[in-house]
Parts: sequence; C-alpha cells; structure tokens
Amino acid sequence: MDFSEQEPEAIVNLVLTQLQQGDFQQRWEISKILPDLGADVLEPLLNILQDETADLEMRWFVARILGQFKSEVVIEPLINLLKTSQPEATEDELSLQEMIAISLASLGTSAIVPLTQLLTQEECKRLAIVALAQIPHSETITPLLTVVHDSNPEIRAIAIEALGSFPDHRVIPVLLDALNDPVANVRKEAVIGLGLRLDLLGNINLVEKLKPLLWDIRPEVCQQAQLALARLKTDEAATALFEQVQSPSVPLSLKLEGVRCLGWIETSKSLSYLQEILVNFNSELNFNQSSLSEIDLALIQEIIQGIGRVETNELREQATPIILDLLTDNSSVISNYKIKQLMALQLGKLGLISAVDPLIQLLADPHPSVRFHCISALKQIECQETYQYLQDFLNQETINPDLKQGILKALSEW
Repeated sequence: MDFSEQEPEAIVNLVLTQLQQGDFQQRWEISKILPDLGADVLEPLLNILQDETADLEMRWFVARILGQFKSEVVIEPLINLLKTSQPEATEDELSLQEMIAISLASLGTSAIVPLTQLLTQEECKRLAIVALAQIPHSETITPLLTVVHDSNPEIRAIAIEALGSFPDHRVIPVLLDALNDPVANVRKEAVIGLGLRLDLLGNINLVEKLKPLLWDIRPEVCQQAQLALARLKTDEAATALFEQVQSPSVPLSLKLEGVRCLGWIETSKSLSYLQEILVNFNSELNFNQSSLSEIDLALIQEIIQGIGRVETNELREQATPIILDLLTDNSSVISNYKIKQLMALQLGKLGLISAVDPLIQLLADPHPSVRFHCISALKQIECQETYQYLQDFLNQETINPDLKQGILKALSEW
C-alpha cells in the first residue's frame, strides 16, 4: 500500500476495510500497519472490539493491535470486556479473552490497578491474574499474593509462577508453602521459583526443602526438583540426586534426568557419584548378561557426557581416569561402538596427555566411526606433540597391522 499521497482519513478507511474483509494472513499484515497510523484508528478499532456481532477472529486481531498502542485510553474498554466474559465461552471466545488479557499486560503498570480490582469478581479473576502475571513489575506482587490460596488451582499456579521471578522477601514463604500444595502444577511452579533463588543458600537449606520433591508422585515435579538442585551446584544437592538415581524404585527416565543434572553440578563429589553410578550400572548389566537397551545406552552416554563436561583443571584430572578405566574394561558396555566414540570425544575435550596412548589403541577399532572420533580427539591433545608421537609409534617393530593402518589414516587426516 502506498500511503504517501492519500488523506489520513482515507488511509484509515482503507486499512480498516482490509481488516474487515481480509483473510487471516491479510489481517496479520494489517495488524503491523495499524499502530503506525496513530490515535486516529483507536476509536474505530474500539468500536469493532466492542461489537458482539462482529467476527470473532477480527475482534481477536483488534484486541492484539490495541495492546501495541500503549495508550491508557484502551484500558477501560478492555477491562469492561473482561468483566463481561463468560466462563462457558466457546473456544474462539476464550481465545479472544486471552488476547484481551495479553493486551492489558502489554500496557504495563497503568493496567495493574484496574486488573487488581477485577480479582474480586470470580468470573474474570483468572483472566485478570493471567494479565497481572505477564507484567514484570514489583507492583504486581501484592495482588498476586492475594490469590496464592485461591480455590482454583490454575490461578494458584499462575500466581506462584509469576511470583517466583521476583527477589522479594514476601515471596519466599509463599513458595515454600506451595511445595506442599495438593495440585502438582502448583508444586512444580514453586520448585522452579525456588531453584532460581541461589541467593537464599546462606539463609535457607534449599536442598532439604526441595529433596522431598524428588520423590513426588508426579514425574514432572520430580524433574523440576532435579533441575532446581542442579542449579544449586552444592555437594548436598549432588548427594540428593545420587540417592534418587541409585534407588531401584525410580524409573529409568527419571534416572536419566538425574544423571544429567549430576553432570551439571560439576564438583568433585558429583564426579565421584557419576563414577559410582557407572560402575554399579556396568556391573549390573554384566551380571544379568543382558544386551544394551536404548534407555541403558542413553543412561551410559549421559554419564560419560557429564564426566567429560567439566572445565577446571582439577576436575579434568579427576574425570579423565574415570573414562580411561571404562575404556580399558572388557565389559559388554565398552563393546558398543557408540559408547567408544563418545568416550573418545570426551577425552579429546578433557585434553589430558594421559589419554593419548589409550586413544591410539582405539585407532585399530574395526568401526570407522570410532576411529574418526579418536583422530578428532587426538588433534585436540597437545596437537604437535601428539602428531610427532604418532609418527614415532609407527617405527615400533611389533606394531599391530590394524593399528598401523589406523595411525597412517590419522596422520593423513591431520
């Protein structure tokens, strides 16, 4: 559309006609233009929004557009529409109500007081909380606190989720209390909020508060408890995760998440726990003489990745022997080529010279993918010295023919 030579009124009429007659894509494009036309379009847009006989999709777009104006003029009409919202609304009507709430939230602090006043009206309380929860300002804390014990669990969960983002002293007791809520979604949001409050470690034993949630009846709550403990990065948190992973009653899917979270903690204690889990799991597989299932493979891979993820020199010195011990093991686990190539990859990341000889031996592996991962790892460890060491290795008279071919390939790839 070329607006350069048209009168403002004609432009507004043209755009509004397109909005009324266009399809979804056209309306989407029009919604990008309308805010640029200024206050002249506010009145006709508000008329469309308040017209209950108008097309619901068009009213949805109008509600979305109004939120982009950042004008207090639109607050009262939007609030009035929320007041008249019906709980037994159709799916399209609910979508419109949600968009009105989002638009009110986009207006910021100017919408807080009128939204707070809606909390006394049961039929529109949920939508008011949806809007308040999306306004990132501390002024919303007080109204949000009034509904943390609401009979509607959805409202409680929305309020707890929003409150968890505020570093305010009034929020902490509420989050701690919500850990015992009878509804899983509320407990989950409380766990997420507390997991972000590392500043509380000096005053509150967060591990003790969060640890019971590792054993929650709902797996989504357990997973969030695992993530929250991983963020704390303490030995106490590592111990709690280790105890959960070691329990025979915990499903393998949760064990997998627990191992992943242990790897994120990156302390000497968490590394020791990963090593113990790996040894115990490996022994169990050999004892049962079972083939490696997909979930078993995923668990072992996650353990190895966690061990190889560490970055400090001290932890790399601890992590490298753990992988090397597994690499020299004759168990059924090490026979899997995916495990071998992952170990080679992690040894390369750790970068310790002690891994060079074991990696060279892997160059004789029959699986080409393992050999290529070994070459890649060797390049990351003291590159020039390792290259020279490989050349010297070729001069050994007793060298295995397969190993010789592997070294020649590595040198050519270099």
